[in-house]
Amino acid sequence: MRPSLPQRFADAVFLSRPLLWIPVWGYCAFGYAAGLRYSRGADFFCGWHASLRIPAWMLVFSLSVGAVYVFNQIADREVDAANAGFPLLAKGDIPIPVAWISAGFLALSSLLVPLCARPFLAFFSLLSLVLGIVYSAKPFRLAGRPWFDFLTNAAGYGCVAFGAGWYLSGASFGARFFVSSAPYFLLMCAGSISSTLPDAEGDAAHGKNTTAVVLGVKKAHYAACVFIAAGLVSALLAGDWAAAACAAFAVPLYALHAVRGTAATMESTYKIGGMVMMLVAAFLFPWLAPAALVSLGATVLYFRLRFHVSYPSLVPIPRKD
Repeated sequence: MRPSLPQRFADAVFLSRPLLWIPVWGYCAFGYAAGLRYSRGADFFCGWHASLRIPAWMLVFSLSVGAVYVFNQIADREVDAANAGFPLLAKGDIPIPVAWISAGFLALSSLLVPLCARPFLAFFSLLSLVLGIVYSAKPFRLAGRPWFDFLTNAAGYGCVAFGAGWYLSGASFGARFFVSSAPYFLLMCAGSISSTLPDAEGDAAHGKNTTAVVLGVKKAHYAACVFIAAGLVSALLAGDWAAAACAAFAVPLYALHAVRGTAATMESTYKIGGMVMMLVAAFLFPWLAPAALVSLGATVLYFRLRFHVSYPSLVPIPRKD
């Protein structure tokens, strides 16, 4: 049966993977808190006093990242079809024009809405979009090039998203911004490498030369371990106890995988480590928790009602006769 208009609208929304907007908000929250501590000498709980306008602007910025996720699925639909999981564009029978409409609307909204009151935020949206294009599109296609794949990802989160939050805090940009963003950039380097390890076989089969493919899964994990350790050191040097706590929790997970090397320990590095980062971000910026719950709940309902599968396991739900 042909999908209805509301179903196509839901497809356009969830192609942007709103569940993955949560880390974007988290890195924005880290930047916002760090900027307040630097510019105003605020305490650890400064994010608790933020007005509703701040998370609203973070949401507007994250629309650019949503556009990038859609564009990435358009560019990678053949590779995604061979990998595990349920990438919507590759396996959800969603027309390509719907994806282009979704990406275009999100991109334009992220650029035009800030011009009403926060014009410089549009610059960060533009940076996010540019990074997304060079990450996914030919002839650049950095997603399939060793080192550039994770460095681009880390710059998007640890510099651009962090920078958007820093800007919203009212802090000025200078050397202190780079010192403050360095731990988050390094932690994202590690997480980005780790997230590609499970897909290394499928990526190699389609000629996608990620860092994990070129170095091999084991050596790529060792590189991620180096970035985690560097993130911990830089966080301590910057006096950022939030980043230090995130790194300190992740170090044992990465060490365990280096010793055990199982599928479960492989996924724990970036899944559990990433979850802890978002919990720390929610502690710094309490608006993040309800936003994350809404995004999770909406995603679960979408997959259940649209495709009759249970998210995140993606196991089919038995139909009642």
